[in-house]
Formats: sequence, structure tokens, C-alpha cells
Amino acid sequence: MDVTETERHERLATQRARLINEAMQHKRVSAVLRAVLDTAPGDTISIRDIVEAFGERAFGFVIILFSLPNCIPAPPGMNSIFGLPVVLFAMQLALGFKRPWLPRRIMDKTFKVSTLRKIVDVAEPRLRRVEGLCRPRLVNLFGPRGDRLIGVFAVLLGLCVIVPLPGTNMLPSIGLVVLSIAIMQEDGVILGLGALIGLAGVAYTVGIVWAIVKFALLAATSAIGL
Repeated sequence: MDVTETERHERLATQRARLINEAMQHKRVSAVLRAVLDTAPGDTISIRDIVEAFGERAFGFVIILFSLPNCIPAPPGMNSIFGLPVVLFAMQLALGFKRPWLPRRIMDKTFKVSTLRKIVDVAEPRLRRVEGLCRPRLVNLFGPRGDRLIGVFAVLLGLCVIVPLPGTNMLPSIGLVVLSIAIMQEDGVILGLGALIGLAGVAYTVGIVWAIVKFALLAATSAIGL
């Protein structure tokens, strides 16, 4: 790599850090997501790039980013690809980690910037509406202990997301997005809304799984003639 190429990458990295830091100062999720994609160094972006861009305040942003693809109809397999990092991030939040961590194999996984941009384009208007409703309320619900409890609930929602059944990913993912926005804005009312959406997603997932198990048991009973 010659000097010109090195300088180009350094300028891009500086611009990327500045835009993301400016957006994060105002805690606007939509602005941060847009900054990450607009300053991507190439046609693809890795999970490592995203996590390092957000730094110590990455948990809320990365949970939102990896939940968004499952908030809209997506090809089969997307729930697991994006759901597994969500589960791992949520576990770390529940354990009180200060900075997100993932195994190298997952951190180095890349996605097309164009694909993520389409997802953000669809989600951004909805995110802005939720952001417009947020303000600090019931702030005593947040803090180290509150965030850990939210992390435990987020793990449950993440597990629902990766269940390979039709429709089990959308409601839990929407709940995760709303919960993460509530954490960053310290809005207890929005937190309650996210919890209700998440509980609805858990109930739907449990219902689907129970129906399948019940059907399998009836089929097995019929097969053995009981």
C-alpha cells in the first residue's frame, strides 16, 4: 500500500469516527446507523467494523442493528445469522460487560453495505418516530442493575428470534429494538412498550412450539396405535 492509499484510509477513518461520535452524542440511533454505513470503507462491512465504531456504548446500537433485519420479512436463515450475535450481546449486557465481545470468526463475518443500507432505509422512518416519542422518564429503572435485568430479557427474546419457525423472529426483534432505544434514551415508558411487544413475541413463539410438539405427540401416539 503506497502513501496515498494510506492517507486515504486514514482520512476515511477520521471522518468515520467524527460522524459516528457526533451522532452518538445525541444518542440518535438512526443517525448513528446512517453514519456507520455512509462511512464504510468498501462494499462490505464486518461485525468488527461496527462494534469498534461504537466503542463502549455499543450494546444498544449493535443490538438494534442486528435486530433490524428480522423486523421485516427476510429470506430464510436471516434469523440465525443476525440473531446469534444479538443473543451473545444480550448475554454480555446481562453479565455487566462494559464493551461487546464476539469470537473472531463471528467478528470477521462481513455483509454487503448495500444490503444493510436497504434495511436501514426501510427502518429509519419508524426509528425516527420512536425516537421522537422518547425523553427521560422513570430513569430509576435504568443503571447497572436495571440494564442487567433488561439483558436477561433480551437473551430470551434473542433465543425466540433464532427459533427456525415462521414468524417467530419479527415481534421479538421489534421488542429488542424498542428496548434498546429505551435504554439509550432512559425512557421507562418506551421500555414498558418494548417489554410488552417482546412478551407478545415470546407468547407467540411458545404457542407455535407447543402446537408443533402437541402435533408430534399425537402423530407418534397414532403411529404406535395407543
